[in-house]
Amino acid sequence: MGYGKEEKALIWLDSFSLDYAKKAAALSHARDPYALVARFSEDKALSGILGEEKYAEMRLTLSDGGYLRGLLASYEKKGIVCVTCLSALYPEELRAIPDPPFVLYCRGRTELLRERRFAIVGSRRTLPQVMRRTEEFSERLGEYFAIVTGLADGGDSAAAEGALKKGRVISVLAYGLDHVYPECNRDLLRRVEKSGLAVSEYIPSQPPKKYLFPARNRIIAGLSEGVLVVSGGLKSGTRITAECAYSYGRDVFAFPYGIGVKSGEGCNRLIKEYAKLTDDLVDISAVFGINLTEKEEESLPPAEKKIVDFLSEGAAHVSEIARAAGMKESELAPLLVLLQMKKRVVSCGGNRWAKA
Repeated sequence: MGYGKEEKALIWLDSFSLDYAKKAAALSHARDPYALVARFSEDKALSGILGEEKYAEMRLTLSDGGYLRGLLASYEKKGIVCVTCLSALYPEELRAIPDPPFVLYCRGRTELLRERRFAIVGSRRTLPQVMRRTEEFSERLGEYFAIVTGLADGGDSAAAEGALKKGRVISVLAYGLDHVYPECNRDLLRRVEKSGLAVSEYIPSQPPKKYLFPARNRIIAGLSEGVLVVSGGLKSGTRITAECAYSYGRDVFAFPYGIGVKSGEGCNRLIKEYAKLTDDLVDISAVFGINLTEKEEESLPPAEKKIVDFLSEGAAHVSEIARAAGMKESELAPLLVLLQMKKRVVSCGGNRWAKA
């Protein structure tokens, strides 16, 4: 991928172990990324902003341009694309948050950054039945959005698995792309990088650190039009994602839980405060003007649609369904099985069927 001179300047600046505030202060001082590099050696005020040792270290890398060439070559060799905040690929929603990353290090389908995006997050302690429900929601919403999530085991991995069925998942990592955490999700990350997109604001060599995860959560929220929280205790990191999303003016949704379910106490608290109670996909789709029913009906072949339309009026015997559909009972049987597999009809026993 080709980078302009200002983008190269940002990639250079971002490669050093500086905290966000110092990078932002250096850019504000120079007013222009390229000007920062062009005047770096003469601008002694930068030593006060960056610290004398770091300033000296950075200054040495500008002598012949070899440092930056080597850096870009190493990223290319690893299959990493740098999407800077000056790039046309950089999402406007993320650029609008108070502290947008200067560089997104990406491996996979960067074109997903141009699509509509919706986040689904959950805690590591997610009940099995909630994980199944999360995967279903993620797969269905993946027809309309690229699903943004993390890579933690539990709710995040269920969201990623569901979205992978549509090839539209963006996993935001709290460490560099040279690493995997947790190790049990190494194969999941490999599949995300192959079919979807892995994203990090950290240079590839940055290992996982506990304090990096809360900062990562602002990116998940910032990338997305809305956030669904599927699980989380009262002190779960999902709370940080939800609060960021709410502060950015995004819609926040949450699964409801029964009394005493620890892994859902955070969801119930969010619902009390500002999240929309969500127990059906329609709770989300209606907010974004998506007609799920209309899409389902249109996706059925004419013969199957005729059967479902007839059963919309109530349960019926196969002989009645066959007459209404204008076919023999022997022709009807395999279609009913197909519709049952699609979860569109259910058997009521006694050769009677109903719409699911």
